Amino acid sequence: MADGADLAARIDALSARVRELEAIRELTRLRNSFHHCLNDRDWAGLGALFAQDAHLDYGSFGGARGRVAIQEYYSALLPKMVELQRASEVLLKNFNQVHQVVVDGDRATGACFFEEYVRFDKEDVVHQSVGRFADSYVFTDGRWLFERVELEHYWVVPENKEWRWPW
Repeated sequence: MADGADLAARIDALSARVRELEAIRELTRLRNSFHHCLNDRDWAGLGALFAQDAHLDYGSFGGARGRVAIQEYYSALLPKMVELQRASEVLLKNFNQVHQVVVDGDRATGACFFEEYVRFDKEDVVHQSVGRFADSYVFTDGRWLFERVELEHYWVVPENKEWRWPW
């Protein structure tokens, strides 16, 4: 039979495991919310997922520092793509895969792969974009937020296998 100290230690260990599992679940929700907001063009919702002093690094695609600047970055991203392609509109859907998280107290790191489909002017060609997001998270004011998001872009290729409109 376990004594009181052993039982208390087991309860503490189980409590720590539950806290970690809850954090992982919330961080997965956060990462999923990122992609939902991106797909829905909900720039205010996307900005709200970041800490006040967060950093966004999209490599050669630019970046931003701070929640407001990150929200502005995303709201300007699709118009920049339209301008770059000399198109009148862009249609984009982004999907995350294989989200992995390591929690360390009120901080965490994570990574997920993404697959994105981009289409300009409802043309026949859709472009497939693939890469990886590396994240840092912070638990603040009772919730998890992105502290840093870094994009590692693998490739963008045209994908034409019987692609049909609408998505």
